[in-house]
Amino acid sequence: MKIEHNIFGAILAFIIGAAISAASYGISRRVLQKNPSGYVAVQVGKQILQVLFLVLLFVLGNYTPWSKIWLLVGGCLGITLPMFWFTYQLVKLNDSLHGKEDSSNG
Repeated sequence: MKIEHNIFGAILAFIIGAAISAASYGISRRVLQKNPSGYVAVQVGKQILQVLFLVLLFVLGNYTPWSKIWLLVGGCLGITLPMFWFTYQLVKLNDSLHGKEDSSNG
């Protein structure tokens, strides 16, 4: 099996994207617990990091043995798929920190 197969590049980009997603979750969780008012600013920084990762895959893709398209697909999936779980966890954390709203209000 040769490493030139495009699937290896996609898997590597997925793993790096998932690591970025996990790090973003960890940062978001910490900010939500310590300083919820700064959460929006952190979101902007996370978004810039994720876009920068995809731009780097696009620009540096020609210098790898793999297709740029496969790298981008792996990177996009690596960033996006774990965020479904991480978003659910952040919503749960936010609900537990602030409590549920009173249903008799209204």
